[in-house]
Amino acid sequence: MKTNKKKIWIGCGILCVLSVLFSSWYAVTYNDSRLVVPMDFKDYVFDMKDLPMIVSVSLACVYLVALFVMLFIHAEKKQKQVKETGVTRKINPKLGCLGVLGFLGFAGFWTYPVDGTVFPFAYFLFFGFFGFYYEGKMSGTFMDERFCENAARAKLKAYRITFGVMFATLIILCQGKLFGNLEYTLIATIITLSLALALGIFLSEYLLYRYDHDDQAEEGGE
Repeated sequence: MKTNKKKIWIGCGILCVLSVLFSSWYAVTYNDSRLVVPMDFKDYVFDMKDLPMIVSVSLACVYLVALFVMLFIHAEKKQKQVKETGVTRKINPKLGCLGVLGFLGFAGFWTYPVDGTVFPFAYFLFFGFFGFYYEGKMSGTFMDERFCENAARAKLKAYRITFGVMFATLIILCQGKLFGNLEYTLIATIITLSLALALGIFLSEYLLYRYDHDDQAEEGGE
């Protein structure tokens, strides 16, 4: 991705965060904390003072969706380039900071009591983006036979761990209602599966990085 585009995306992200913070401050100071503290939306009536919070949150959601789509498209292009050149794609390790988006998953603990929305829990999946740090460390590496073997071994181990966590989760949660509530069972399932998938994404990159550097250390020792 070109530097100018990166600056635009980063700037938009900062703008979204600032707009949410400002609208939250405005709601707390001038609007009796509406849409900030939990409230019953069954009797909700729109007020013009609610507009800043509604707009800022909507913009933040649109930004996150657009960011995810952009990263997916960019990854597809890089993957094609990797196959053609036989060299790992070039990624800035700082992209690993995108893993902090996973903390958005905690928003679900706010939205669920307010209106029963559980979708934000799926944002825990973004913790997997921390793997970009290790992938960035491996940028520009020639994919020889040893590298390919390490990559396959790392993915296999990551998949086994991910499958094990998901399997254990399904076995445990299928025993009955969590705390006697099916909704809590659904929430626990979403959280656990999202974290398991994030772990699989992260581990595949981390283990590859560790295996490759262990091999280099052994060769250096010889």
